[in-house]
Amino acid sequence: MNASSSMGDHQRITLGDYGRLDNLDEIFLGFQPANPIIFDINKNRVLVNLKTNQFAGKELEHCNAHLILFLDICSTINPSGISESDKRLRLFGYSLKGRANDWLDALPKGIITTWDQHKQRFLDRYFPSSRCR
Repeated sequence: MNASSSMGDHQRITLGDYGRLDNLDEIFLGFQPANPIIFDINKNRVLVNLKTNQFAGKELEHCNAHLILFLDICSTINPSGISESDKRLRLFGYSLKGRANDWLDALPKGIITTWDQHKQRFLDRYFPSSRCR
C-alpha cells in the first residue's frame, strides 16, 4: 500500500513518508518561524552560553529551569529594532541538542509566529500536563 492511497478525504501517510527527502531545498533549514528575523549574534558571549547550557529532552532534565536560563542568556543581547519575541525565536534553537533539537527541526515551517506559542509547544512536549498530577 502506498502513501498516495486515500481514505475518505484524508491521505494516508506512512512512517517511511516522514523519512523521505522530497524537498531537498528545505533539508538543512531546520526550524523556521513564520516570520524569520535575522540579526547578528555576539558569538563570543551569547552562543557560547547557549551551547554550554543546551537542553537535550532527557527524562531528568528540567524544561522550566532551561527556559529560565535561556531567558537570562537572551537578556544579555538587545539588537536594535528586534522584538523580544523575535529574538527568542531566533536564539532558542541554539539552546537545544539531541532529541530536543530534532523535535524543533521537525516542526512544520511557519507554524510558530510568537515566542509565547513556541514556549507553550516546548512545555507541552517536555512538561505535559499529565506530569502535573
